[in-house]
Amino acid sequence: MGAAQEDGDPPIQIQQDGPAPVDLGTACDFSILAKSGISSVPNSDVAGDIGVSPIASTAITGFDLTLDASGVYSTSTQVDGRVYAADYAEPTPSRLTTAVNDMETAFTDAYGRVPPDFTELGGGNIGGETLTPGVYNWSTDVLIDDDITIDGGPDDTWIFQIAGDLTVASGVTVNLTGGAQPENIVWVVAGGAGVEIGTDADFSGVVLAQTGINVLTNATVDGCLYAQTDVNLQMATVTGCDCDLVDLQVDSACVDEEGEITVTNPNDVSVMVTVTGPDAYEETMEVPAGGSATWGNLVDGTYSLETDNLQIGLDITTLDISCDPTVPDVVTEPATDVNGSTATLNGELTDLGDFDDVDVFFEWRELGTDEWIATPPQTLDAPGDFSAGIEGLEPGTTYEFRAVGLANGERVEGATLRIIKEVPGVPQVITSPATDVNGSTATLNGELLDLGDFDDVDVFFEWREVGTDEWTATAPQTLDAPGDFSAGIEGLEPGGTYEFRAVAVTDDTRDEGAILSFTKDEPGAPIVETQMATEINGSTATLNGELIEIGDFDSVDVFFEWREVGADEWNTTAPQTLDEPGDFSDGIAGLEPGSTYEFRAVVVANGTREEGTIVSFTKAEAGVPSVETRPATEINGSTAVLNGELIDLGDFDDADVFFEWREVGADEWIATAPQTLDEPGDFSAEIEGLEPGSTYEFRAVMVANDERFLGATLSFTKLAPDDLEVETQPATDVNGSTATLNGELLEIGDAEEVSVYFLYRVKGTAVWMFTDEAILTEPGPFSATATNLEKGTTYEFQAVAQEGDTVVYGDILEFTKAPDNGDNGKNKKKKKREYKRAKREYEKYKKKYEKGKVNKKQLKKKRHAYERAKREYEKYKKKC
Repeated sequence: MGAAQEDGDPPIQIQQDGPAPVDLGTACDFSILAKSGISSVPNSDVAGDIGVSPIASTAITGFDLTLDASGVYSTSTQVDGRVYAADYAEPTPSRLTTAVNDMETAFTDAYGRVPPDFTELGGGNIGGETLTPGVYNWSTDVLIDDDITIDGGPDDTWIFQIAGDLTVASGVTVNLTGGAQPENIVWVVAGGAGVEIGTDADFSGVVLAQTGINVLTNATVDGCLYAQTDVNLQMATVTGCDCDLVDLQVDSACVDEEGEITVTNPNDVSVMVTVTGPDAYEETMEVPAGGSATWGNLVDGTYSLETDNLQIGLDITTLDISCDPTVPDVVTEPATDVNGSTATLNGELTDLGDFDDVDVFFEWRELGTDEWIATPPQTLDAPGDFSAGIEGLEPGTTYEFRAVGLANGERVEGATLRIIKEVPGVPQVITSPATDVNGSTATLNGELLDLGDFDDVDVFFEWREVGTDEWTATAPQTLDAPGDFSAGIEGLEPGGTYEFRAVAVTDDTRDEGAILSFTKDEPGAPIVETQMATEINGSTATLNGELIEIGDFDSVDVFFEWREVGADEWNTTAPQTLDEPGDFSDGIAGLEPGSTYEFRAVVVANGTREEGTIVSFTKAEAGVPSVETRPATEINGSTAVLNGELIDLGDFDDADVFFEWREVGADEWIATAPQTLDEPGDFSAEIEGLEPGSTYEFRAVMVANDERFLGATLSFTKLAPDDLEVETQPATDVNGSTATLNGELLEIGDAEEVSVYFLYRVKGTAVWMFTDEAILTEPGPFSATATNLEKGTTYEFQAVAQEGDTVVYGDILEFTKAPDNGDNGKNKKKKKREYKRAKREYEKYKKKYEKGKVNKKQLKKKRHAYERAKREYEKYKKKC
């Protein structure tokens, strides 16, 4: 991107952040460009042009193409520009070859930008991130499972280098803020599965994929798609890129039996165009920016067009004008059935002229040869289609052909199109990023995606230092099935940047992957490597690393940085000083069961910092002791019940469990009496002495053989009299994949209105889901629907009331989404048991109330539960 200025004006200063822009070259003339095909599940909507090369137009499917009479392009109702393919008339094949080369060059440039500003962000999941200008690099797949924001100015650049695949989840939006432009956002994806943009997603940027791109139903791409294999659209929208300069579009027509040529200029600068033709015809006209110019009153014959601007071409440079109504007219159509050594040539006689019949045939030849070969003539006495089969075609060879009409000495020709006779069953290989770039060596990686029609394929790598001419080849490996392959290379010079590509060869057929690059670090820098975490027990783990090289330093400091995946801030272990290469480790504590953590080894010496790769591990594997804190219940009077669950004893026969609790802000924890458990299960303890209006925090604790394990720290608030109070009531209408959750707001306190809702989750899991909230202005019942429930699964839920910063919870209840196999009277028995249990609880609390052990509000709560259970049981008896 650039800015123009008038002579004499002061220079325009543009502030640009991030790397230099990626030059797409002539690829930017196309909104979609692919090497092996473009498909659409109608109706898709593409703004701008699309093209395929070196594959033929038969690889463009689902667009219902109509070939223009010039043979240079097709049109489709799903594309508001033009459609180009390698088998169309010149200059289309040449334009596409250049554009595909520019696309591959852009991929190599963008993927090879070093050093990156950000590495392994989010561990490969960047949902919810805000991305500033820069180069981002991942050695893994990348997932966008939530909306992201790309924030920066209109001249800033973002390059996302992804060694694996890119997946954009359904419904995700890529938001652009600050003036960021889609054509300055480049997603360069090297993975074998390529790119998938999910249903209803709203994506932005230029995608450069080493393999394929799939855009699913109702997704929108504000940008361009460039694939080194195929692009597949499913009722999707692609808006295209805003390129600096694009080729002019040429059209021709007949007006009152005279020819007319119109040139349209989509650019923001005017262009001079010269048209030459029969009888020394030559005329130059200005085609204004955003406008068009027309050359009229043209006699029949061949015309050539050229511009005065080296950066701006034309999509048609030579065309034939034939407007004499007395002369027959023929049109060449694309070849079909290009199989084995044969093909079918197609044409259409569109007008007999003044003749009763016309002889039609085809002329064809290998591209680059002089002599045409003619098919036998066919005599037509009415306009219509005609075809002819040809044979003797050689694999890997390009042919050209044209339809011809001949009547009483009058000869007319259609446009010259191409037949691309591909080598059958070509193997396909991709290049993967280099690894183990240590000392003077590196490991090159690739993947054989397809054997083609061959039983086995030789694969190897070609590599060289950037800027040199000669490639060095690794030893070939023979593969008889698709898969990964690697080769080590040596003799690398520190500070040098090298490029390499994967190659597959069989029976003189050769396929190459994209060219990738890597840089060998300068000498003197220490090298550190992150290794796998060990001893992931209780709430602790041991992080491990290795100092590979100490560089030019006598000693270095090594340590680890670690965090929970998704967190922003790193935690740092204490540094250790090493004076020679070797292993080092450090323990970390405070890990939460069920959470995934990432860490990296770091070496620092005299201001020089090097990092190892980011490695992750998950806390709470099978067999590891684990305890979980559950929400407090029965927060009444000055007491409350603390709840927990022993998830796993690990390798211990039994364990002591208890709770630690304190008022928020206090320093000292208070411990409840320990309970000894010899199997997993729930446990509780009552605490007392709570002050109204105070908030308390607590955690479940497990101790076994002097090892201590902690659950998460939860909190609750002891409300003052007349504050909020909410009650969870049993779920109803547990049908299909839904259930109705019920609760009652018992006290509203001094609040004018209260938000009420429910939390629910699969029993035994850590993540709560939220229902929609409702607003209540007075005490009373409320309900909400829980959705996407799985049959045969038990769920737990609790009612919640919130007013400002005050949040209160009801008890946690359960329900089970039963399989569709009938209840055989089980539900009736269950309702009866619930009714009797609620009645016993109510009777017990009446006696406690009479003795002054519980207050009136507690008794009322039990009476509500009893009456509700009785109604449910009576209702179910009638239903049965």
